[in-house]
Amino acid sequence: MDWQPINNGRQQSSYREFTIELPANGVYTLNNPFNYFRCLSANQKFKVAWSTNQMDTVFETGLGIKFDTIIPYAQIFNDSETPLVLSVGVGIGYFDDSRLTVTGTVQTTSAQYTSFSVKTFTFDDTGILEIPAAQKVIIQNTGDDIVYIGGTGTDGLQLQAQGTFEYSLGVPLVLYGTEAKTVAVGSFA
Repeated sequence: MDWQPINNGRQQSSYREFTIELPANGVYTLNNPFNYFRCLSANQKFKVAWSTNQMDTVFETGLGIKFDTIIPYAQIFNDSETPLVLSVGVGIGYFDDSRLTVTGTVQTTSAQYTSFSVKTFTFDDTGILEIPAAQKVIIQNTGDDIVYIGGTGTDGLQLQAQGTFEYSLGVPLVLYGTEAKTVAVGSFA
């Protein structure tokens, strides 16, 4: 697919999509500079290592990330025993992707929050915290070390020191961090 240039009056932005098929335990190098990366579809979870730090993180359909600098390339790892088929969108600039495929009947209701509470959680010696389910949750890393969201430890999504993460899943979420470090959690119910 060719680049699709977009002139927003201030800078040139561009966007490109890739469909990638990886065999079991395969690796693919995406040699395409970007600062925006989104997984549009994938038949299973996979890992991505950014060229700037070579630390891999678990990724799946719907997740996206924006970097402050241009990333020269990324490596995609299929560490499962089954083939991986995924589609990713990468670009320079920021693209808000609202594409969604829904099958069946969908019922919607307005999100009416009846309360909001904030609580500070401190990691104990296990380094594991479970954040209780709520309609909407905002997590702020108030410590000075990276906190990992999901996964099984350092393979989760990184939440940098003083960073914020927001989600509306209605399920508990597991965080991994360093003993005695804290996170502030705002919950809408």
